Amino acid sequence: MSLAFPLAPEPEPLAAETGRKLFAGPVDFVKGVVAMSGLPPADRAEICFAGRSNVGKSSLINALTGRKTLARTSNTPGRTQEINYFTLGESHYLVDLPGYGYANAPLAKVAAWQALLKQYLAGRASLRRAFVLIDARHGVKPPDEEIMALLDSAAVTFQCVLTKADKIKDA
Repeated sequence: MSLAFPLAPEPEPLAAETGRKLFAGPVDFVKGVVAMSGLPPADRAEICFAGRSNVGKSSLINALTGRKTLARTSNTPGRTQEINYFTLGESHYLVDLPGYGYANAPLAKVAAWQALLKQYLAGRASLRRAFVLIDARHGVKPPDEEIMALLDSAAVTFQCVLTKADKIKDA
């Protein structure tokens, strides 16, 4: 199968170990943000997780940090309704974004948090990397393409992460 984007190469062993240690270190919830004015100071690099509702952003953060309940997870699309900030040691923020697309919430509220996440992705100077999560069962959808185009136009480095590959049916 030919992909429209290159696969990331395996990291060098030293870089992989540095990353493992970073995520294994102290991680704490800082705050949930509902407006750009509430963002913490841009005093460290930020790594964010974006994707459609219920694609597994919070679950991935929990898996990467080895903490089962750091980021709140749910089977209900639209549970994360704020931009949630976590410290990653003293050097980084992990940022759990609300999902885009369908959400089990009032339309006006969904529109507000989706506008906020687009504003964040397009204009946060300290955002160093975005991971765009894609449900492997459904592939890239138009809202994913819109987010990737937004990140590209904002010159934010991003990487796609396929999730839920374990849920693909044999057929």
